[in-house]
Amino acid sequence: MSERPVCPRCGGEISWIESQSKGGRVYYYAVHYLGYTKVGKKLRKRVRKCYLGPEAYEYVSRLHSDLGLRLEGAVVGSKRAVHYLDAFIESLTRVELDRATLIDILAKLKHLTQRLEEYVRKVEEIEREEAT
Repeated sequence: MSERPVCPRCGGEISWIESQSKGGRVYYYAVHYLGYTKVGKKLRKRVRKCYLGPEAYEYVSRLHSDLGLRLEGAVVGSKRAVHYLDAFIESLTRVELDRATLIDILAKLKHLTQRLEEYVRKVEEIEREEAT
């Protein structure tokens, strides 16, 4: 049985995600189901909503257009990191960088690779333990 996602705002379980369109933009909310309450002779669903942000941060993204970076809202989830990494890699061909900066980026990417490999090993270990 899968666990419900955790709300990044309040830490509670998310019952569902709701979107609202306003002014040509899409905004997302985590909805927390709180049960029913009786109002007169009718039952009314009780929910609490936490704002998760827009689908994309258009204004702030314009400030990063030289990098080709489009900042996305939290609702995109873990794929957001992959999108940002892809945009960063692509930006290396569009911006002029000096040798020292390139060497610094390379060192950080090597360090990142090592950390990701460690993280993958830990996740695989956890998955093996859960499978047994």
